[in-house]
Amino acid sequence: MVFDAVLQPQTTGFQVMPILCVNAKMNRAYDKILNLLETGGAEYRLHDHIPIRTIDEALEKVPHLTKNLLKTVVFRIKDGGWILAAAVGGPDRIHYKRLGECFGVNRRDLRSVSPEEVQSDLGFEVGGVGPFPVATDVQVVVDEKLKHLGRVFCGSGLNTKTVEIRVADLIRLSGARVYPVTKE
Repeated sequence: MVFDAVLQPQTTGFQVMPILCVNAKMNRAYDKILNLLETGGAEYRLHDHIPIRTIDEALEKVPHLTKNLLKTVVFRIKDGGWILAAAVGGPDRIHYKRLGECFGVNRRDLRSVSPEEVQSDLGFEVGGVGPFPVATDVQVVVDEKLKHLGRVFCGSGLNTKTVEIRVADLIRLSGARVYPVTKE
């Protein structure tokens, strides 16, 4: 954990009290993604907006950012191993068997990662998860039916900023595999 200090008033002066510095950890994914975008030679745009945590909230509050909106679902391989970030169309559902096939593991070895774990382990805010390898053990897959889209919108690490980028650039920058990982 990252801690900062804050001066707390006391009757006899001030006492230094440690507090959890959430923003330093929370911005970890955003900073890595921004660096990847800036150094990767891709044209992209960041859209600022109110905090959005779900696809339904996005449809209601920022509908202009929902055309070709990707959602990224995070999985862990049983007994440690990789972390998988699967990018699919907003309304699409993951086909677990196909996701396992893509990475050469059995479907039963895939474990969903809770939003709290995604936040603490990878530094993504809830609602800001994007298909980017923000740690060395993160592998990315983009659903095959998305590869022909032009520009897509995806998480930036923060739930108040959305990345707009050509899907081909996203695949290149993230080192993503392209595989059919959604249900028909």
